[in-house]
Amino acid sequence: MVAAVYELTPLKTMCLRHCRSPLGFLLGSWRDGLPGALQMGAEHGAWCVGCCWALMASLFALGVMSIAWMAFVAALIAAEKTLPWGRLVTYGTAAILLTLGILIVVVPDAIPGLTIPGEGSITETDDMPPMRSMPGI
Repeated sequence: MVAAVYELTPLKTMCLRHCRSPLGFLLGSWRDGLPGALQMGAEHGAWCVGCCWALMASLFALGVMSIAWMAFVAALIAAEKTLPWGRLVTYGTAAILLTLGILIVVVPDAIPGLTIPGEGSITETDDMPPMRSMPGI
């Protein structure tokens, strides 16, 4: 739910503004040489992390290494950075994150692909054949 709240803060808006306009950043912050390029990359990367850290962190709640959730969050990030509707997309993202946060707390089984730590761990059972080493090794 922290991610949903962060979506609506002025800091998120400022970071998103910088991240949406990389050409403006290049024209206004140009530095020559390799050290300048590294400095520019680090500065622009910091704006992008400030823009999307909460969405990336939400993957821990939705299921680490879930391809479907990674694609969904990537689509949200792409929409926020590229679509012309600006704050409307950010409000939509905040609503989605708030809804997911409430569902995780109230009915976690309603979220497809949700990984709950400690549940459904893989253990060797009688149904599984024993592991054998490869011949000749």
